[in-house]
Amino acid sequence: MTKVFKATELRTNYAEIATAIRGGKDVAVITKRGRPDLALVDLDYLEDLIESHDKEFQKSLRQAAEEKSYSLVGEKTKKKPGPKARRV
Repeated sequence: MTKVFKATELRTNYAEIATAIRGGKDVAVITKRGRPDLALVDLDYLEDLIESHDKEFQKSLRQAAEEKSYSLVGEKTKKKPGPKARRV
């Protein structure tokens, strides 16, 4: 289901709107000056949409996640070893 919110509503009620969107297939369309500007969707749902349409973009998302040291849902990342302690 698509829900429409003004940008000021998003700013004021982000937690409530995010809770309504999170974990589902709902889309929040954010309007600015009465026109659609952005969409807020659950990350898992976005990944499913992207994967079903663009395999190369999904690959770039995984690579970006690895570079930033966080994982997308359901994926394991390798931790980079930290710097070795120097003896004085």
